Amino acid sequence: MKRNGLLVMISLFLVGAFFTPSNAIVLDFQDNVACPPGFYGLAYYNYVDQPKLKDNSGNTVKTATGDDLDLTVHVGSLRPVYYWKGLGTLFAANVIVPFGEASARNFATGRRQSSSGLGDILFGPAVFLYTHEKTGTALSFWEFASAPTGDYSKRRAEEGGPNLGLNYWYLQHQLAFSTAFYDKSPWSFDMNINYYQKFNASQVKPGDSFEPEAIVGYGLTDALRVGVYARYFFDLQKSEYFGAETDKAKIFSAGPSIAYSTPKWGVNFRYIHDFEAKNAPKGSQIWLRANYVF
Repeated sequence: MKRNGLLVMISLFLVGAFFTPSNAIVLDFQDNVACPPGFYGLAYYNYVDQPKLKDNSGNTVKTATGDDLDLTVHVGSLRPVYYWKGLGTLFAANVIVPFGEASARNFATGRRQSSSGLGDILFGPAVFLYTHEKTGTALSFWEFASAPTGDYSKRRAEEGGPNLGLNYWYLQHQLAFSTAFYDKSPWSFDMNINYYQKFNASQVKPGDSFEPEAIVGYGLTDALRVGVYARYFFDLQKSEYFGAETDKAKIFSAGPSIAYSTPKWGVNFRYIHDFEAKNAPKGSQIWLRANYVF
């Protein structure tokens, strides 16, 4: 990868990638079930510690001063979701509002920089295509639009500094599946197939991306559930930023998850480690989620 292409890829993809909605590693146990009509509130906290940036060969890329990327992110997100029935099926609509801070070393100067405030807001509808109550099976389609509302500096982008915002629109087309396999089963399985369709902006031509993700859970009690999450994110096309072409990113991540839930509220904890990363940062993440039924 050309050096200037690497710099802009860092800020526009590496930092912004944390704000994909369900994709972006926010899939928890029984997330894709057909919920009863009503209003649901979710709150997320995401801590990212990714000290290394990997190139196309998996080697660590250093700043101009010989330092590592040293990327850390603290992000909170609010996600109201509303479910309703109509035309003989179940529908939903939601909004995701992220806010927080991302900090990393500027690859051109080696100095530590930060981007803080509002992230890119996501919103969109969903329709349930199939449900089976006894087995807890549901198949749904969710459409997310990501608006470029996040904190963004063109200068930071050109120098390889962090940006909370991507500065371009994209659509996330998501096919979501959930099942408990059989009646009164302690097992749960949720899976998302995500396609990210990105739109060109001024001096930016981002390539589309694809991401399957899944989580398997086992109920130790009616309230306590443990399991494992995994995802594989990869670009389908190369991107071009400020006239520089970037190589396609690939990331494989997995880790344990635990949840405690009641009919009214629940909390989730998830740890995720990046086992493979090419043209992307590598490290680990912690996710916390709280949900409440109004």
